[in-house]
Amino acid sequence: MTTNRSEHGGQTRTDSTHPRVQPHPLFDGVRIVDPIEGSQFSLLTPASVEPTSGNPDEFYFPVDTAASICTPALETPYLVDIWIRDGEGELVAQSTDEGSIAVPPGRYNLEVSSAQMKLYIAVEGSVRVTTGEDRVRLDFAESECVSIGARSLHEQPAATITTTDDPEDLMAAISAFGSALKTTSCERSFPTLRGHPPLLERGEELDVPDVVDVPETGIRIEVPRERDYVYPVASLAYYLGATVVPGERPRLRADGETFSLTADGDFESTVARVLEQAFLMDCVTRTEGYYTVDLHERKVVEDAVDLDFEALYDQSTAAQVRTYLSIPFEDIADAMPRWKLTADIVPKPEHAEALPFLANDLAKIRTLAESEIQSRSVHDGVATVEDFFGPSSRRSRSTPTRSTRASRSDSSGPFEEHVFRPPESDSIEQAYVGDGVPIRASKLTTEAFMRRLRYQPSEDARTSVIVVSNEEEMADENVVSDIYGTREWLDFDITIRHELTTDEMEGVLATDADFFHYIGHVDEEGIRCTDGWLDTRTLEEVNVSAFLLNACKSYEQGRALVKKGSIGGIVTVADLLNKTATDLGKTLAHLLDGGFSLFSALELLERKSIVGNHYLIVGDGNTQIVESQTGSPYLAKASNKDGELYIKLQFYPSKNYAMGTLISPKLDKMTKQYLAGSETKNWLLTGDVNAFFNKHGFPVEIGGSIHWSENYPFD
Repeated sequence: MTTNRSEHGGQTRTDSTHPRVQPHPLFDGVRIVDPIEGSQFSLLTPASVEPTSGNPDEFYFPVDTAASICTPALETPYLVDIWIRDGEGELVAQSTDEGSIAVPPGRYNLEVSSAQMKLYIAVEGSVRVTTGEDRVRLDFAESECVSIGARSLHEQPAATITTTDDPEDLMAAISAFGSALKTTSCERSFPTLRGHPPLLERGEELDVPDVVDVPETGIRIEVPRERDYVYPVASLAYYLGATVVPGERPRLRADGETFSLTADGDFESTVARVLEQAFLMDCVTRTEGYYTVDLHERKVVEDAVDLDFEALYDQSTAAQVRTYLSIPFEDIADAMPRWKLTADIVPKPEHAEALPFLANDLAKIRTLAESEIQSRSVHDGVATVEDFFGPSSRRSRSTPTRSTRASRSDSSGPFEEHVFRPPESDSIEQAYVGDGVPIRASKLTTEAFMRRLRYQPSEDARTSVIVVSNEEEMADENVVSDIYGTREWLDFDITIRHELTTDEMEGVLATDADFFHYIGHVDEEGIRCTDGWLDTRTLEEVNVSAFLLNACKSYEQGRALVKKGSIGGIVTVADLLNKTATDLGKTLAHLLDGGFSLFSALELLERKSIVGNHYLIVGDGNTQIVESQTGSPYLAKASNKDGELYIKLQFYPSKNYAMGTLISPKLDKMTKQYLAGSETKNWLLTGDVNAFFNKHGFPVEIGGSIHWSENYPFD
């Protein structure tokens, strides 16, 4: 294996933002807490232990925190993968399915595949790893003490680049995005080896700080001097470490070869295809490096093309890209994971500041002209937003909704912004940057992204959820307070409040809480309270990180919460029948408690019901209340054939399990690994079906409906 120590070089953090290894408050063992991300992971021990300071140099990969504990064994609270490396970083053993592995006495670094953070265990002696039905045990025969190392997955941009509104200056700024890559090898397809691109701000002249070290990959992207051409290449330039320069025709140059960026008949779709193709092939090629896994996508590609991946692994980035793009895309399309995000952006100068965040997510970026927004208006040929959505959202004087407008006036409560339908995409998530209200997409704001970067660490590792029920007739949804916090190994603080006054509601919104779930009425005047209406647009302070306003047409009030301090939230854009809103509120609570992001929860909500498209996200849709205990959250697709149960798992990329992450399906004896965003093949479930569905909570799609696994057998 060619050694690439590009992940080395990190320094141990000494400030309050570093992960902490502390005695577990509920069980024998330790809890590792990342205060910035608000994530935590448990390691259980046979008896109580007291962590002491450790030596970061014991670990092959860099860590932010090192601690030592004395114990003969460790146990994880749920199934994870374990990778065992020797002192030189060579992989000597791996445990990715049920069974046991053992290595003789020696010096080892064990990597635990936690989605919450990078977690390592340094040990001197023999190691045995035993994988059971729902947990993994590590036994250390000759070692009295072991060291635990942790590195936060939080990424902070290293610098801010100033650019003018001139497209050529913007090209130079985007050319510096690749400075965030921790390696230019194919391992950059791992999300932990892709740093956050530098931020952009508008100014009088171009200024790229000296600290920005732009890589020399030999890859160049040429596009015309127009923002419509510059914005869509931001993710591709970042991922390839490419230089963007002016050119008459859009094209990419790599290792002496030129590739058209309009070859698919359309510029934006070609750029997206090139990004997907280079990324997938990197993920396949890197299996010759640190992680020599049985990757499903590699097998699919190998069956379609004749490549020497061992030789390809050692080539330069430009040479690899040249080889990748020489392959017809349709030959490898079956191996492509479903992409995480497509983002439409109005190519105004002020929206350039969103590009680093979109590139960080490897978004497929499309530009959307304001004239096209007008042509996609939901009012084009219909009288109201309700008419656009159809009968399920129309008000009736005899049918209870979460709106009070029927009793107060005949107004349909017009939005302050234009309501329109963006072009469809094939990505899991769809987002929009610009003025207007995007139906069936999420409205991203640079302010919310910046707020995430400025997020201050909390001393309390508990996840706090506040449920407010302000209407007695909606009490059926109050059960969400029992849904949140059902994760055994996470510390939750769940509060439910009823019938709040405006002052009390204002106090709740000023509370430093992770999530706010509101059940009640919203009007154009604000959120209804027992003594009137609280207009969130008038608030001085909002500290709840994320929220769900499960009320009719709550968009304007939710948008104000993000402007005043929240990171992101789910809102509605039409009137909702009370029973429908209650059912969807319960589903959302399950999904968010199960580790789905706002983005992915919304996508599944649309699967559950046609009125799921009445909801949208304002702010940062990557927000999660908690991490999924399975790493990447997933949807299980179940089908019965001849009395036998078959399962497919669709994995959803998340903030800490982004595109490029390896997934090990815990599905009977399946040994293949998949990429985040992929779907497993149809798998016959031969084990204990009840045990599979009740191991932990996850959504199940069967017969066109979404159920929760713990309710198996389903009605």
